[in-house]
Amino acid sequence: MRKVLLTTTALVALGGVSVASALDISGFQRFEYQQWDDTASEETGGNNDTQFADYNRVVFSHEITGDTGLTASGYYRINNWAEAYQDITLSNTGLGSFHFGNYNTAGGSMYNSHLYNGTFRVATGQTFTGVNTSASAALVDGGDNSITYSNGVGGLSGMATLSDAGTAAADDVTELFLAYSGSSGDVGFRLHGGISKGDDSTGTADDEQDNSEFGLNINTAGIGFRMTREEATTKDTGGVASAKIETNEYSVTYAASSDLTLGVIVLDSKDKLDTTNNPKLDQTVIGANYFIMPGLRVQASSINFDYEGATDNNGSALNLALRIDF
Repeated sequence: MRKVLLTTTALVALGGVSVASALDISGFQRFEYQQWDDTASEETGGNNDTQFADYNRVVFSHEITGDTGLTASGYYRINNWAEAYQDITLSNTGLGSFHFGNYNTAGGSMYNSHLYNGTFRVATGQTFTGVNTSASAALVDGGDNSITYSNGVGGLSGMATLSDAGTAAADDVTELFLAYSGSSGDVGFRLHGGISKGDDSTGTADDEQDNSEFGLNINTAGIGFRMTREEATTKDTGGVASAKIETNEYSVTYAASSDLTLGVIVLDSKDKLDTTNNPKLDQTVIGANYFIMPGLRVQASSINFDYEGATDNNGSALNLALRIDF
């Protein structure tokens, strides 16, 4: 992370920023080789199942504190110069924090899934219809702007989010999440649960969404165990469920050293209401993060997947990535 002091006349004039303010700039660049082997036809039309992929992120953040103890912070993130996240946070000790934007949301901040937002690099090159590829219930994260309140007392923390989809849509979202963290001897643990509810997007589209998530983490001596359960239910205008996707995610991670972390993640997902296609996904990920030196890492994963649905698909995938942080 680099801290840039805004002292030039031009910058101060443009933004009205105090000469004592500082801007933090951070992010990373990643270059990746991806390969997969599935049941689809190979080498058709000149296509193959390998590719190079890049991903770039730049984050600008800033914080100021007033004489009353009120802290205001700004956050702006650009992914691949296209996708943007933003947040303004106002916080006061004992009174909690208010977040305005699309970054600090309940489901996006308190999820438990390793596969959501990529703790390990996982890409299969596949589209699995009727199932979920992570056990996260988040609906708002990365989407519409929202207002979120967060607070914590002791080991108990909670967040509540309300989003507004704007005047051209009706799918406003409400998210409520709670978590409790503690320890016993050398064993640390975290329990969490939450719900995400999305309104019907047009009032007639029959796509009201009710998601729920709960999970348990246990960490001791460099070994981490994690379990997450998600249910994603789609309802029609009469409140009748038309889809109910149940997803379970289990993982074990091991910090072999300060530079190397290994992990195994097992996921299963199915829609119990779709008796026509009977979609079901079983996926196993073996991943590793290795720091060559501070700020430079290699990420690798091997994935096996078995999908049953309208078109069955099974196979494997490999990801090798070089990432540099700044």
